Amino acid sequence: MKKSVKVLMCSLAAVMMVSGCSKKTDSTADTTAGETTAATQAAETTSAAQSQTGDGSDVPVDWGKVEKLGNYKGVVYTPLSTEITDEEVEYQIQSLLAANPEFREVDRPAEEGDIVNIDYVGKKDGVAFDGGTGSGYDLTLGSGQFIDGFEDGLIGTSAGDKVNLDLTFPEQYHSEELAGQAVVFEVTVNSVKESVEAQLNDEFIAANTDSATVDEYRKSVREELEEMARIDAENQKMSDVFTKVVEDSQVTVPEESVQIAYEQQRSYYEQQVQMFGMDLETWLGYYGTDMETFESDLREQAEEVCKSNAVIMAIAQAENITVEDEDREQLAADYGYPDVETMIGDAGEDAVNERILGEKVIQFIADNAVEG
Repeated sequence: MKKSVKVLMCSLAAVMMVSGCSKKTDSTADTTAGETTAATQAAETTSAAQSQTGDGSDVPVDWGKVEKLGNYKGVVYTPLSTEITDEEVEYQIQSLLAANPEFREVDRPAEEGDIVNIDYVGKKDGVAFDGGTGSGYDLTLGSGQFIDGFEDGLIGTSAGDKVNLDLTFPEQYHSEELAGQAVVFEVTVNSVKESVEAQLNDEFIAANTDSATVDEYRKSVREELEEMARIDAENQKMSDVFTKVVEDSQVTVPEESVQIAYEQQRSYYEQQVQMFGMDLETWLGYYGTDMETFESDLREQAEEVCKSNAVIMAIAQAENITVEDEDREQLAADYGYPDVETMIGDAGEDAVNERILGEKVIQFIADNAVEG
């Protein structure tokens, strides 16, 4: 199974397994207000192919009757450019340099953003408390790693300085013994370092990449960007041609199938927001939408899911596209299952088979598409 096919199937509304992309892979959703944000995200995480009854049992679903199947051979598409510019390559190289600065000791007072190497002892009522002692610790001033006042108290210090910081722990501190308590940190500054931009040379490249020289790394960056562009173009091609086929088809979708897909998607969202200690309505508010819009978008997407699956099944039947044992084995391997039996036990046999059919059908449409 091509990587591009797997990526595409995680962004289409059809043939998704709850235990597939939602558990085994990461997905990225557009949550821009005004768009069908809920529907878009549900398409990435909800299984329309694994349809369930209210008791959770895996059952086949009547996705709909295809009254008219859109033309799926010779679909015209506009390819994305896969050209990589020198500027794009240099941007990646500069990003690597910025992410790996060098640190140089300086003979001046520490400033915000500098790294101070310190020894420290925290005391309460003159007695050192547990967890309050450290030696040779590199602290970036302004990073917020220590309680309020600690890092600010080191700004202006120099190597060799010893300072006492009179501080108070927050009232909500995790240690009950220290929460809200006044303490003194005795700190010795061993050194002050400033970050400087790394120099692009063979030594830096060898230390921070799998390449040995700058030229070798620059070549590898270009090749990687070209591969990413190729995958993006292939994904876009498959998405575009499949969307055209579905839009050109006429499908009568049973309301009960739409309801099944809708409930699955809604259930997924409710479970996800509960993990963050929120209710669905509060979560929707963060994305500038409300429950009514969410439910409307979700139901519309559920109908599209059913329509897409019905089209896929019709094309699979017309072209005699079937699921083979090796297809199941490859899918299990792609998503980290130890074997096919475990995958089927987790997702359901119908879900597995319909997902594979979806991938094969969409690839078939793309393989027969015509650049225009």
